[in-house]
Amino acid sequence: MRRFISPGRIALLTLVDMYCSEAIRDKDDDFILELIACYVTDTYARPTNQRQRYLARWQRAFLSVDLLGHLHSLRPALQRCFIAFAPPSTDVPLCATLWDDLVARLWLRLTALDDLGPFFEQLAMYIAPTYAELRAHRDLGIEDPPDDLLLLDRRSPVGLMVYQACSEFQQLSFAHRCELWEDFVRYRNPTRTDFKILWPHDFGVDDLLFDAVLTQGQADWGAAGTDAVARVVFDRMLKDAAVSASHDETEKLVTMLIERERIGFRPTPVLRDAADAVIRGATPIPSQATFYRLLNAWRMGDINTAYDQLHRYFDLVSRQGVGAAFGYNVGPMNKGVIQRDFGEHSNDLLSMLDAVHAGREARDYNSLRFALLWLYMYARVLPRHIRPHQLQGLAGEATDGRQVLPYVRDDADAAQFHGHHALATLLEARVAIGDGRPPLFAKTCLHQASRRIVQHGEATLEGQLTSTRMLFWDRMGHGPLAVVHGRVFMRTRHDSVPFDDAVRVASRLALQYAQSGQFAHAKAVLDQLNPEGLTSLKPQGMVRHVLTYVAALQAVRSHRFDEAADLLLRRLPTAGYPSCAPTRVDRQAQGPSQMDPDLAAQVALLHVASLTRRAGDGSDGSDAAASDDANRTGTGILGGPGDDTSGGGSLVAARDALDRFEAAYDKGVGDLHVLLQIALARAALYASAGRGLRAVTLLLHTLQACLRRRYHVLLWETVGAVARLLVAEGEFRAARTLLGLALPRSLETGHAETSALLYQSLADACMGLAGTEAGSSPNTPAAKQAGRMKQHMGRAWWYLGQAQACFDRAGSGRTVAHEITMKRQVILSVAQQVGGIGV
Repeated sequence: MRRFISPGRIALLTLVDMYCSEAIRDKDDDFILELIACYVTDTYARPTNQRQRYLARWQRAFLSVDLLGHLHSLRPALQRCFIAFAPPSTDVPLCATLWDDLVARLWLRLTALDDLGPFFEQLAMYIAPTYAELRAHRDLGIEDPPDDLLLLDRRSPVGLMVYQACSEFQQLSFAHRCELWEDFVRYRNPTRTDFKILWPHDFGVDDLLFDAVLTQGQADWGAAGTDAVARVVFDRMLKDAAVSASHDETEKLVTMLIERERIGFRPTPVLRDAADAVIRGATPIPSQATFYRLLNAWRMGDINTAYDQLHRYFDLVSRQGVGAAFGYNVGPMNKGVIQRDFGEHSNDLLSMLDAVHAGREARDYNSLRFALLWLYMYARVLPRHIRPHQLQGLAGEATDGRQVLPYVRDDADAAQFHGHHALATLLEARVAIGDGRPPLFAKTCLHQASRRIVQHGEATLEGQLTSTRMLFWDRMGHGPLAVVHGRVFMRTRHDSVPFDDAVRVASRLALQYAQSGQFAHAKAVLDQLNPEGLTSLKPQGMVRHVLTYVAALQAVRSHRFDEAADLLLRRLPTAGYPSCAPTRVDRQAQGPSQMDPDLAAQVALLHVASLTRRAGDGSDGSDAAASDDANRTGTGILGGPGDDTSGGGSLVAARDALDRFEAAYDKGVGDLHVLLQIALARAALYASAGRGLRAVTLLLHTLQACLRRRYHVLLWETVGAVARLLVAEGEFRAARTLLGLALPRSLETGHAETSALLYQSLADACMGLAGTEAGSSPNTPAAKQAGRMKQHMGRAWWYLGQAQACFDRAGSGRTVAHEITMKRQVILSVAQQVGGIGV
């Protein structure tokens, strides 16, 4: 295989010849140089808007593959430019374009195998000689290049391409030159029509099709002799139909495809097939080609092919030794990540531990730091799988963060590896948010990570930074600020980060929209994601899970409980919360189908809320058949056999589902916010079952925890639950005081349903105060008593209007419209009885 010369490179070298011979107009020089550079260099100009970013993502790959397979890929660009003069050897008309000149040079100057020598000799004249070469030429009496000759610096991209091609051609044997000519003839053949359009009668294209020397000697040698010579010299032309590419072109193409696959973008089917054809026709570095096939199989969810390519990769890097392009100690790390994505939780941990040992032995501290961070987050999410391996220092102990994260930060600082330092700081902020540590500490970690990311250009971590920042502001009760961060990221930076991180930010933004009742916006955010990234199975499954959760939340708020049960039990993975998922050894059952831990917790809580609302809605169980079928198919924490979801048994089913989720959720390293949500759900069950004392006790403990941890969203939900119990017990004034303090802050969170419930409870409290005024002391003047009653009734009327507006924004306006209408009718009737005047 040739290192730098290919038929596509010969076309580019012909363009360079046209540029150096001044056959290109001055105003088109920059354009032609940019055109050649976009095929030669590994980078391109940074796009300035979203449209350019979308087009430039696969620009290098499309250009490389298209030029390697089709010479016509240069036609659209060259037809816009006209030649400066007509070369006398080609007789091209003055109105011809650069494409016409290129076709003429390829057909008329390269007519036979012997013409390749003068072609590369002419190109070698355009390379600027070094000082040593000039002195050697002067000693030999060779004249210096003329001053008007345009020379290329061999250190420039174009000059380097010309120098490498000329040097390699001088070293090619006769057999390799014959192979190059065969590939070039086959590559040039599709432009026969363009050549006939230029010279329909002057030149016989059939005479120039194969080799002009053989055509001219056919009369002397005879047809049989000519065929015999052609078969001996050019025997590969009719047998080999692969795309011819040089080693340099193939290596750059595979490296670029690997980089794109690493950040989550799979190439389109057309580009993937073309790249496979190039790889089959070339001999690239085996480890790179194997690693590309490994990433491609991993992204599309083909576990058998992924493992096959992974073992081949291990064999290759073990033979190449430590100096391989991908070190051996990185292999177990990639294996652990793949096994984690496919749910093999017993093997992924062992693979990552092997990566830790290999990193220590090879003194590869970069991979060692990454493996430690991966193990730390693995212990936070899946502690039950790490405890049997006696790694309690990572699973649930209070000192785990103080040991792992500071070590990684200090070691990254010593090695000047700022990406791992920023990643460790982001993980520390995420853990601090989940553990309920002071908000100032988490905010400080986010600021430090953001400063390092900006200062040292770690753009790949911007997605994780934005996701953690959105989570922080949502927990602190500033949902609109989290939405602002997500929208800014999706408009400006989502193309610069790994696609998995972009999907994670889009998912959090969609969940924020769904909590505020903007379900159309939530779906639109996920629909705007790049479809090229969604060809990978893991982001595709994540987006599908979020869309299903959004649809289920909308169904629950609209009291379509059977539809919500179908979405939650049938269309989402039913293996339970990830920390309690059983270990599987059969590969057929594996796949990146497990939900994100945070989303899985929200799905389980939504299922409990759906069952609780079904009981409060008074469903008569008319759709009991569908519900029983859903319960029979549900397993894990969402449902089980025998759950009755009719109106009478929904509370029991909700309690069982909540008990299963609480038992599955690991409290040792669990998210405190989720634990408080579990407590709120259990208090709601107690309140619905008429056990007010137990509900109040649990709510007061939850209220104290929310106050200490500054979880404002849960704080206002807890205040609303306490206020409803106070209203039920007749403590209307205390409920009004609590709700008056909570409502302004609740409106800042952006959770429309929470604000609606607070408004509704405040209206009930005002109506209760009006009733208290009616039964007050008889010594109170009637006019004063009537005035107070009408004042409370007027406030209750206004609060009911605000509650209706918030319910409409949350998507549950129709379900409470009848209840609010009945309350307003009561207010009107009482107001007319008191003063004869409507409110």
